[in-house]
Amino acid sequence: MADAIIFVVVVMAVIVVAGRYVRTLRRGGCGCGCSGRDEAHVARPTVADTDEAHYPYAVDLTVEGMHCEHCLASVESALDAIGGVWARASLPDRVRVLSKDPVDRAALSAAVEAAGYHVAG
Repeated sequence: MADAIIFVVVVMAVIVVAGRYVRTLRRGGCGCGCSGRDEAHVARPTVADTDEAHYPYAVDLTVEGMHCEHCLASVESALDAIGGVWARASLPDRVRVLSKDPVDRAALSAAVEAAGYHVAG
């Protein structure tokens, strides 16, 4: 009897979570936790050195799965955590990565993957 009650509770929880996720997607959200409304208030990461002349290396990435300001901020934060890198993301799927040192594409891809997104190509 206890197993049946636990099963029913788990099924109800799954139904509630799935319903909220579907409503978020219908409002234009991407499922990352955003509401799909105006997300201009999201704090994008700041980089101390924003002089492009200090970044002689550049790479353009196509990142799949970015749909809102939260997504952009997540990807930028993950890439900015790499030393000597400054990333600027824009919708729908572009990320410009500036670097002070030669760029290791594998490290950039790993950082993007760790943030929950995928580098295409």
